[in-house]
Amino acid sequence: MKTEQIQKEILSGNYEAAENLLQKYKMEAAQYNDTIAILDASIGLHYGDSLRVWNAVCKGLLFNCRNYELYIMLGNYYLSENPYQSYLCYENALFHCDTYEDKHIIEELLGQLAGQYNISVHKAAIIILSYNLLDYTKVCIESIRRTTPESAREIIVVDNGSIDGSVEWLREQSDIFLVENKENRGFPGGCNQGIQASTGDSDIFLLNNDTMLPENALFWLRMGLYDKEENGSVGSVSNYAGGQVAVSGMNQIPDLLAFGEKTNIPMIYPYENRLFLSGFALLIKRSVIHLVGLLDERFFPGNNEDVDLGLRILKAGYQNVLCKNSFILHFGSKTFNKDLDGYKTTAGENRKKINEKWGFDVDYYLHPKEGVIQMIEESPERSMRILDAGCGCGASMGYIRSIYPYAETYGIERRCEMAEIASHMGTVICGEIEKMDIPWEGGYFDYIIMGDMTDYLEEPEKVLKRLTKYLKKGGYIIVSALNIRHYSVIFSLLKQDVFLYKKNYTKTELLDLLFRSGYKINRINAVEIDKPGDKDQIFIDLLSAFTGVSREDLLARRYIVKAVKQ
Repeated sequence: MKTEQIQKEILSGNYEAAENLLQKYKMEAAQYNDTIAILDASIGLHYGDSLRVWNAVCKGLLFNCRNYELYIMLGNYYLSENPYQSYLCYENALFHCDTYEDKHIIEELLGQLAGQYNISVHKAAIIILSYNLLDYTKVCIESIRRTTPESAREIIVVDNGSIDGSVEWLREQSDIFLVENKENRGFPGGCNQGIQASTGDSDIFLLNNDTMLPENALFWLRMGLYDKEENGSVGSVSNYAGGQVAVSGMNQIPDLLAFGEKTNIPMIYPYENRLFLSGFALLIKRSVIHLVGLLDERFFPGNNEDVDLGLRILKAGYQNVLCKNSFILHFGSKTFNKDLDGYKTTAGENRKKINEKWGFDVDYYLHPKEGVIQMIEESPERSMRILDAGCGCGASMGYIRSIYPYAETYGIERRCEMAEIASHMGTVICGEIEKMDIPWEGGYFDYIIMGDMTDYLEEPEKVLKRLTKYLKKGGYIIVSALNIRHYSVIFSLLKQDVFLYKKNYTKTELLDLLFRSGYKINRINAVEIDKPGDKDQIFIDLLSAFTGVSREDLLARRYIVKAVKQ
């Protein structure tokens, strides 16, 4: 009854009375729900408090992710900033709406918006490859039907020669366009067939058949794709997707779907620019596909074609964006059994192919140095300048910008082909830091990162001393260096005559190097990459006992040091 009174006051324009009643009701209510959220956002909208509107909608959708009125409010919120996202919100509201009168109102909103702003939001052509695994395919397609409006998608299935009844079942589905192959065309070849079979200007959504879509997963992917004009592709987080894992250790389907519903809501900083996105759930603008071309079929039957596509999208001037508020359940490794020797052989061959195509060790430079970035430790709202000296392809720069959206990222990279890719993650120059003129003025940076540069610098102390000039007073340098006392290094030295580890350091040497270069140590972390086996454990115990070196020192693959300019 109290909510009806609050609503009555709002409709009568008595916002002060409505506010007083609402605040009292919120204190008495057992839980903040979607009804309270609608009232809260309505009052916030009247007072021009956009942050209040945003927070109310977020909390309301966390309680009920199917509330169509909240999507209308979200559409109103986005209207002035991004009419495309506003359109998507109204479309999603229409999908969740179960009231005839309100459906008519939402349809009018969509029509007005499309006419006023010449909206060109395209539906998604969902491309699914089928190779046996009929039960998984059924689950995947049913989840699409359950969670996405027909107006937002078309479903295209490319069957690669299944013999388990998949083709027969797919032929019976009236809402599926089926491409039948007599033989296995592989992932890139099959996807290309699906793309070519899609209609009009549809964006392309590559989706594995061993997936399930929780509520609003595709909606938030599309919101990410149309967040900025330069967004060329977007990908989801998952429970099984390499570097895109949002939750681990959760195995029950109901739990994962519930996690997805709580994840697939508005988020303040949901986006992270990546070098590439996993092809298990990848949405790409049709215009970008026209520009960069189809998947490269040299990577048959599959592996690294998504990496190659991501790099091509970057080179074309577009971004690959991970959407952390789009979770898709992935059963994983069903089409390709990763325990088979054939898969391992193919993966190795395709790794060689992509390195040959791009001219460098692609896998080494794909992922951000998270251990280094964790040393930054600042408020997300802080504006600062960060230099990645040895930025590779810019993976760490993209990761930094997702955590610190107000940070300016800069990079130096000695290999120009990688510097060109990294330039899409910030301001990057190509050059050898030991020889080049550094173009920035003194005291320009809050942080300078040397992720693994000490591994190949000829005179690291000289470089470290030189960089003090470019740090602000109280600015930090973060250095990562290989540990020469790691047990694997000692073990390998016992088996060879040539000393190959001239650029490794002990912890003491690394700290002394930084002190001599003009820095005061703030923090040091040991990075342990692999868990040693039983025989290695015996070797480590013996080394520690005979030398007095701690187990931590023997297990640390790298040391990461954060130091402040003195």
